[in-house]
Amino acid sequence: MWEDLGEYIQKSSENNGNKGKVVEIAIGNFFKIADYLKNNNIEVIMIDIDSKREDIIKENIMNPKLNLYENAKIIYSIRPPYELQPYIEEIAKNLNALLIIKPLFNEDLNIKSNINLKNYKKAIFYQHQY
Repeated sequence: MWEDLGEYIQKSSENNGNKGKVVEIAIGNFFKIADYLKNNNIEVIMIDIDSKREDIIKENIMNPKLNLYENAKIIYSIRPPYELQPYIEEIAKNLNALLIIKPLFNEDLNIKSNINLKNYKKAIFYQHQY
């Protein structure tokens, strides 16, 4: 399932032959998607409020520094906390980016936009293009 989601994000990023920057928000300690994308030559910016890893940008998305996300084509988050989802949505909206959220199983979304359920191979997630 995770490889399928990575493949979908990669294909979306490469749409029209123009690779775009991809940002994962609230990465935590789950790197399967980011690693998949990096291994396929996609520029991935990893964001989290607290991380000991040097390759993860420390950022409070409740008060985002939008220059960190500049030129991002896709904003995605894997199992983001319910209370952070509106902030993730707002960042994607400000960038006119594709928003992809993979919530916890059976978790409701806290998103105001008309977000669509998407199935890609074995991956099930929500997306909205701003």
